[in-house]
Amino acid sequence: MRSPAIFFLFLGLIALGEPVSVTPILSIPQVPRYFEWVLGAIENAEEEILIMLSDCRRYARPSKVNALLDALAEAAGRGVQVKVLLERRDEIPPEEEAAFAYLEKNGIEVRWDDPESTLHAKLLVFDRTEVVLGSTPWTYNGLFESVQVDLAVRSPTAAQTFRRFFGFLWEGRYRVEPRLGEAEAPALIPLPEFPEGEALHLEVAARLLEEARKEIDLCLYMLRRYPWDSPVNRLTDALISAAARGVRVRVLLEGGESWMEPAFASDAREVATYLLLHGVEARFDPPGSTLHAKFLVVDGEDLLVSSANWAYYSLIKNVEAGVALLGTPALGSILVDFFEALWAQARPLP
Repeated sequence: MRSPAIFFLFLGLIALGEPVSVTPILSIPQVPRYFEWVLGAIENAEEEILIMLSDCRRYARPSKVNALLDALAEAAGRGVQVKVLLERRDEIPPEEEAAFAYLEKNGIEVRWDDPESTLHAKLLVFDRTEVVLGSTPWTYNGLFESVQVDLAVRSPTAAQTFRRFFGFLWEGRYRVEPRLGEAEAPALIPLPEFPEGEALHLEVAARLLEEARKEIDLCLYMLRRYPWDSPVNRLTDALISAAARGVRVRVLLEGGESWMEPAFASDAREVATYLLLHGVEARFDPPGSTLHAKFLVVDGEDLLVSSANWAYYSLIKNVEAGVALLGTPALGSILVDFFEALWAQARPLP
């Protein structure tokens, strides 16, 4: 048995003592498994649906994305309580305004988040028993043209944790302090991240990297290293330290499509070069799709799946939602196989 790993306790949670089922929802362009799963979950909901999203759109032209909002309206019409919390930007795209207006018109409680914070989470809670979270926003590109990784976690205890997280944010309470404790695998670790809180994602991810013995597979939309003394640099330091002690470390990143800001691609190349020079294997996804997934697999059995990028604002300032699972080799094997398929198509640093 390995040494105890960081274990998150949020208002009294969790180890794998109760029956828990975790289903990976792995989406690639034109294979929209998340869309299909969530549409079915909405249609089967009986009492309550809670949703927080960084981006939710309704399109004027015919679009399959609209089916999710239509399903929410139908659920509300049959008596399901539906609440939706959305990120409010300085400039709201018309499709987001349309989504907000559509939900409100159809009897759904919908709110914008606090304008002083950034809600980057993608979180759904169904009937107090199932949580769906990960990297997928409700946009056409996010649902149908991107690589995404989400998890469906069926656990009343985990659902209670994320319901309370949702409730705090719904009420405008953004300064809740979680607590960190210890537990041994197997364990499920909810990671509801408040802005400027305890940096749970950072702490759990760093501990997993620091305890790695054989292999680290990391897939991210964004990974950054800073020239100043940033706490986030602990993660790139941990990747390099793992490689130095003989762990195979592979990092797969979004390299930046033509429509992205040039600075995005430049920053991605910079951190990838830094890692390569320090013994870490690094590649970019192939052009033509967006690698938006955020997941980590350590030694084939310890996992972290989240909405959070590994960058300063993501880990220190944003509202994020994720989960870590310790000692789960069956699930780890599925994610490693998915990583291998992505890695085989990836391109080395130019």
